[in-house]
Order: sequence, then structure tokens, then C-alpha cells
Amino acid sequence: MITNVKNQSPQKKQLRILMILIFCLFALTAVVQNNAQTRSITSDDFVKKRPVRKSVNPKTRNNRQTKNKRVTYKYIRQDKNIVPLTNNGSKPQSPNNTADTQKPLKVSEVGVTMWKLRPSRSSDAGYKLPVLVNNLREMWTAERVNPDTPFQAGDRVRLAVESSDAGFLYVIDRETYSDGSYGEPFLIFPASTEEDNSVQPGLLVDIPDQKEDLPYFLVNPKQANYTGELLTVIISPKPLTNIKIDKDGKIKNFDELIELETNSVAEIFNRNDAEDKIYTQAEADSACGSKTRQLVREKSTQNPCGTQTRQLTREEPLPQSIYRVKTQAGQPAVAFIKLNARN
Repeated sequence: MITNVKNQSPQKKQLRILMILIFCLFALTAVVQNNAQTRSITSDDFVKKRPVRKSVNPKTRNNRQTKNKRVTYKYIRQDKNIVPLTNNGSKPQSPNNTADTQKPLKVSEVGVTMWKLRPSRSSDAGYKLPVLVNNLREMWTAERVNPDTPFQAGDRVRLAVESSDAGFLYVIDRETYSDGSYGEPFLIFPASTEEDNSVQPGLLVDIPDQKEDLPYFLVNPKQANYTGELLTVIISPKPLTNIKIDKDGKIKNFDELIELETNSVAEIFNRNDAEDKIYTQAEADSACGSKTRQLVREKSTQNPCGTQTRQLTREEPLPQSIYRVKTQAGQPAVAFIKLNARN
């Protein structure tokens, strides 16, 4: 039966209006969520920062093999202000620098690839890495995984970072626990504050370095409430001279660096295509970690790895994920990588 609104009581009118408002709210929420899930970016902005492949014959420069690689990345989520407690147990104060907040925002892109090593198959054509199994060395394949992949005890994991901008890379690692607390912060790249840590587009920083005897992290929870690792990736336009570490790499003055984490907002995009799944020879040739840099006698922002490493070009494999970081111009870009682990 159809009811005339004019004949309804005030209470029924209010209830009807409330129900309409609730329906509109749910509809708006669904639209926002759908837009977030379908939002995407392409790799164009990221890849154009890489060098162009040098062709011996200029006439072949525009052939199929030298076309820029193009990949679509789907939006996952936004990370903002992932700030741990300070050493004294209190939340750090957000910086209140008016001069910095008035600077224009700059968008930097950080390419991140998580690798999980597995026994090689006969069909694998990629670059193999040494793994210790029952005290015997085997050559395994590194396969890309999504950034939110949960790892289990015994998994062997690697990480590759590429910056869209020239700068200086710092990677800080802290364990995470089920009660929301964090472990001590350790600087895992560079190996020391004296080491060259300059980066540039197309240059991969593998952690651990592929030149290590065992180039992977072994997921080995030592506490029942261990839930993984939080890696803070910092791309700074100039060296961070205020970092102080002890002989084990633990950061002694981390409270002074926490404000870096409150200044950046990172949107995470992930690729879902079937290409570039296996670690390639090109990526191995472009890996420049701590060990590789030790072979170069002098620091050089032009070529920090000397002749040991070359840059990836625009036609070669792209990262699994792109972190688009917004920060004030001239300030470091910060991205958070969560390594989730299950006992």
C-alpha cells in the first residue's frame, strides 16, 4: 500500500528521513571503496627516469626491442604516519616547521620488489641464487610476491629497492610484535654511515646484496608474539649526517629521525600481471648493494658501483610495487614496507 507522506506522523517522517540518509551514506561508501579498488597508475612516470638503451645502430633505436616497458599498477592502500613509540614510551611530537609546511609538495616514486626463494624448476630461465639446505648449497629461483604476502618460518626472502630520483638511500629495520610494539631500530643499508649509499633511477639496491654468501633473510621468529618486520625506506636528496649507530648497526638517536616518518604520505600500487615473475640476469647485473660498493675505491654519485653494475633501462623489468610518496620539496621521501610473518 502506498502511503501519503503528508498524512504521516512527525515521528514516522523523521524515521523515513533517517533511513534515507543511512541509505545514501552506504551508497556513498560503496562508491568510494569501488573507486579506490579500481584506481590505477601506469609505470610511465617511473620508467621515463631510467636511461634509454644505447643502440649500436641508430636506425634500430625505435624497433620493438627498444620500446619503453609499460605496466599497470592497481591501488592497494595509503600509509601515513606509521610512527612507533619513542624510547621513553611516548608518542613523538609532530614537527611544527612553518617554513617546511609552506613548501610545495613533491611526488617521488619508490619501486619495491619482494622476492621469495624457492627450489628451481627445469622451466626456470632466471638468475639463480645460492641457498643453504641441510648444510648443502643449492641454486634456487627468486620469485616475486605481493608486498602483503604473509611469510612463514623457514621462508627465504629478499628485497629490491629502486628510486625514481637520484639521492641517498637508507633502510631501517625493526621487528614488529602482536601487541603493537616494535623492536630496536637497525640500519641495514648502508652497512655503515661511511659507506657510499647514493642511488639513481635504474639502479637496484638488493637487500641482502646478491654478493653475500647467502643472499637472503631467513624468516626465523624467536618470540611467540613476533609478527614480522617494518622496513623504513628513506630516499634523501642529501646525506643524513645526524644518523648515529653502534657497532651492531643499532640506531642510537632514532628519536631525532622519527619526524621523517610523520612528513610523508605513501600510496601503494601493485602490479598483477604475469610478467617479470622470476629474478632475471638483467636485474642481477643492476644490483648494487653494500658488498658491490666496497669494490669501488672512491665514492661517486655518477657511478657508485663502478663497472660492477649497470642501470636497468626503460625496456627491462619493472618493480612489483610502486610507492608514490608525497612530501615537501627538498625533504626526504619515506616509504614503509611491511614484512608479515606467521609462526
